[in-house]
Amino acid sequence: MGKKEANLTAIMLVQQLEDEHWKTWDDITSVKLARDGDIRPLLETVINKLNKANITVKEAYGIKHDKDEVRVWDQKLMKNSIEKKAIHVHFLFKFERGASLNKIALAIGIEPQYLEKLKSGRYGYDNCLAYLTHAKDETKYQYRPEEVTTVLGEDYTSIYNRSIETWLKGRATKKAKETNLSVDWLVERILDGEVTKRNIMLTDEYYAIYGQHKRKINEALETAGERRSYRTIAELEAGKFKKTVIFIQASSGVGKTKLSKDLIELIQASAVKNGLNWEACMTASTNAFDEYSGQEILFLDDIKGNSFTVSDWLKLLDPYTISPISARYHNKMGSARVIIITSTKLPVELFYFANGNHNEDLGQFVRRIDLLVHIHNDIFHVCPHEKTAEESTIEAFGTNIRVHHSYTFQKSPAIQRDEALEEILETVTTNMNWNKTKKVIDASDQTNNDNPNNQQK
Repeated sequence: MGKKEANLTAIMLVQQLEDEHWKTWDDITSVKLARDGDIRPLLETVINKLNKANITVKEAYGIKHDKDEVRVWDQKLMKNSIEKKAIHVHFLFKFERGASLNKIALAIGIEPQYLEKLKSGRYGYDNCLAYLTHAKDETKYQYRPEEVTTVLGEDYTSIYNRSIETWLKGRATKKAKETNLSVDWLVERILDGEVTKRNIMLTDEYYAIYGQHKRKINEALETAGERRSYRTIAELEAGKFKKTVIFIQASSGVGKTKLSKDLIELIQASAVKNGLNWEACMTASTNAFDEYSGQEILFLDDIKGNSFTVSDWLKLLDPYTISPISARYHNKMGSARVIIITSTKLPVELFYFANGNHNEDLGQFVRRIDLLVHIHNDIFHVCPHEKTAEESTIEAFGTNIRVHHSYTFQKSPAIQRDEALEEILETVTTNMNWNKTKKVIDASDQTNNDNPNNQQK
């Protein structure tokens, strides 16, 4: 004996408006009117067909969806694109006694596949009412309640205004459930290095997931940062690059920060040309390493000398080693490949105030800086360091103090801003080995080349 079909007390009809989808109808005048914008005659025709089949309709609402979009794969462009969905109608019916799916389809004169059963539960019908305007789904086009045609039952605009607050709460619940499904996907992309914190904060889809799963995502970002740091350490130890330190000094308001940000963009563009995706971290002047997570570029804007200890400064700026640096919650690896420092003070004066400085030779800080960039009246001086002992006068604690340093900066000619950026970028390029097109001979290669037993006879 066959299974008895369920008696449906409500149904949603979803159908396109081309003639071919109504081919069992003798008169399709109402379909043509619906295509032209008036769906009431079509909705009334369907109601009449149901009533004639003894399926009495007590509520009936309809809307034409002509602004829905769908994401499709473009094989030619090899990417997803957004296209408009075919124009279609949604008709929602509630019945006095109900009928089986097949009986309803037969009465209307359409195939059963175009009839959607309501989800079980007491909110099934209410959810369908909300769906007419997409009230619970902010990712879909939001239709106005006035666009819904009411033939039987309470006017839809009345239902909408009475229910919208509850529907919006339902939207939030739905969004939370969707983020539960998406968070593992986002974590995987973070761990693969495809998504950064900046991407998350600037992308609505990612930010919605982040808002619901902040701890899990931050842990993934921290883990990805650790991996990035250890890769940097391995490459530095293998001699694949040399850390670059740029110190930009000028009075307040001259444009140190703007120059630094422009420089960062240029460095990132050069990295892309070399098949790399570099991230930058701009720190606060206090607790500078709290936000750092292995980014390739570290920007210490208007940093104070006492932001780090002497030991941490020397470790951070060391061009050939990477070591842990003190931070508030736990130590971080100072694994940046390029470090940009801006200050109103010259390097000697800045580092004099490092925590724990007891008459240190300030030259050990100077020799770790690749270039000092001095800006005055839109004129730039880009100065490499040199091993020349000097004494400088700095103001400290209300008095002038003479300090010794074994390294200083060379004198350099005045140049324009673009020339300065070009010179700095050239230094970074050299230190990263980006401009090398042939293999760098290491010690073992040179030993083999010098061995007479390996010479061709």
